[in-house]
Amino acid sequence: MINRSQYLIMLLVLVKLSFSQTGSVYNSLHNLSASGPGSIKAQTESEVCIFCHASHAGNSQAALWNRSDNAINYTIYGSSTMETNAQQPGSASRLCLSCHDGTIALGLVLNRSDQISFPVGFDKIPTDHRSNLSSDLSDDHPLNLDSHPTGFNCSGCHSSSPMTSDKMECISCHDPHDDTQGSFLKVDPISGALCLRCHQETNWLQSSHNTSLATWGGNGPDPWPYTTWNSVTENACASCHTSHGGAGSTWLLKSSAEEDNCLVCHNGNVAALDIQSELNKTSTHAVANYSGIHTPSETVPLTAHVECTDCHNPHQTSATTAVAPTAPGSLAGVSGVDQAGLAVYPSQYAYEVCLKCHETDISTIPTYIPWYNNTTILNEFSESNPSFHPVFGPGINQNVPSLISPYSETSVIYCTDCHNNDSSGPVGPHGSMNAPILKKRQVFSDYNRESTTIYALCYDCHSRSSILNDESFTKHRKHIKNEKTACTTCHDPHGSMENSHLINFNTDYVFPNQANRLEWVDYGNNSGACYLLCHGEDHNPEDY
Repeated sequence: MINRSQYLIMLLVLVKLSFSQTGSVYNSLHNLSASGPGSIKAQTESEVCIFCHASHAGNSQAALWNRSDNAINYTIYGSSTMETNAQQPGSASRLCLSCHDGTIALGLVLNRSDQISFPVGFDKIPTDHRSNLSSDLSDDHPLNLDSHPTGFNCSGCHSSSPMTSDKMECISCHDPHDDTQGSFLKVDPISGALCLRCHQETNWLQSSHNTSLATWGGNGPDPWPYTTWNSVTENACASCHTSHGGAGSTWLLKSSAEEDNCLVCHNGNVAALDIQSELNKTSTHAVANYSGIHTPSETVPLTAHVECTDCHNPHQTSATTAVAPTAPGSLAGVSGVDQAGLAVYPSQYAYEVCLKCHETDISTIPTYIPWYNNTTILNEFSESNPSFHPVFGPGINQNVPSLISPYSETSVIYCTDCHNNDSSGPVGPHGSMNAPILKKRQVFSDYNRESTTIYALCYDCHSRSSILNDESFTKHRKHIKNEKTACTTCHDPHGSMENSHLINFNTDYVFPNQANRLEWVDYGNNSGACYLLCHGEDHNPEDY
């Protein structure tokens, strides 16, 4: 147990050291004497250490404290993903907060009968200064944590201070006597080094947000207003988070609108590709329409919403490529739903990320085609169906003469082979001028003159000349050219639970025939029979 005399000796040693080295108290903003270098300083007081310490007549607390007890009940940080409980600040942090919560005058010290004089408006840390944390600490890093979930011992951060603790406190990150690293930090925070002492995120070291050398060229808002660094790899954690004064208090995000933490870089001003412009198109994943719904711990079924982090884990995302259906690096570390409809983490396949939201019908998504056999996307892609587009695995039909290289009957495709941006911008279903987020135009209505333009999406994989030459179905040209029937009037692009060849009928144009029958029968060898009413013609049946 260290007694008061030993504290005094230690204090004198610290004072001597701090006056003799770069980054010392004397040369820092903690020198509140008249000789201090900052804008907040006393008018005439010459003593430097007096604002915190007293040789005699100080507080009974450790470190010969020269300020009154701080008994404020603070509003503290909390989030749904915390693995240990934050508490009211401990004694070590309350010493710091006796100045930094802005409630006690800086010159109100115990060993002076009169308050030390400061200029008007600077007797306390002004409220517009980031160093004034106020009594609301909900937007600041949590304090007084019992321990870190990974087993990190917080007392290891305090080795340079005579006040040690096994709790997470202000002095875990800050050394009030040494400003060598700036902001009185104990570790040079470049590339997230200080954060990484406790926060050991999976795959962070390989992630783009840790390794990217992209810089800000000066266009648009400064993505890193609180640092002097100018690259992604230097800012690292600080690209999205701030330890104090987070606008989005949950997870200490710099911006309260979740997507703004991403788009401040992914608007073409830092990241090479402009995702923000894609999100401004007519058909998008409308991340700006939702706030405060997403959480990394959410479970299926989800409350309808979409945020950037529903598809991208910023701690794990990378530029690693993959072959369908394997998830690429951009989707690394994201939860999903597998073919069985079960929640998985992390997603192994790209479609699992899509199914997390699209495995059931979502009321906020418009119905573009009223299918006769209506079911969920999960069911439509099932490999047990008579036909399906090969998203889960290779298709069943091994005779598709219309396929354009490099596609073949054994190909597996991504959802993004169809649902993607409509330009040469960033890959992914961020936004398109073609609903529902299609990379090329596809008209779903009948009675339009056939062209490469209105069926551009289908013709991107299926040869127009092969289709119109009836190489896969003897009546394609008659239906598409002569009858002006859309591809989607007969074919469901996801899959059919009832029929081969993706046959499912758009009930805006196809109705039961006079015998009240609506059905297609496959005879094999590109032949079959239709029982239906379409374009005013009763098929009972129409054989092909």
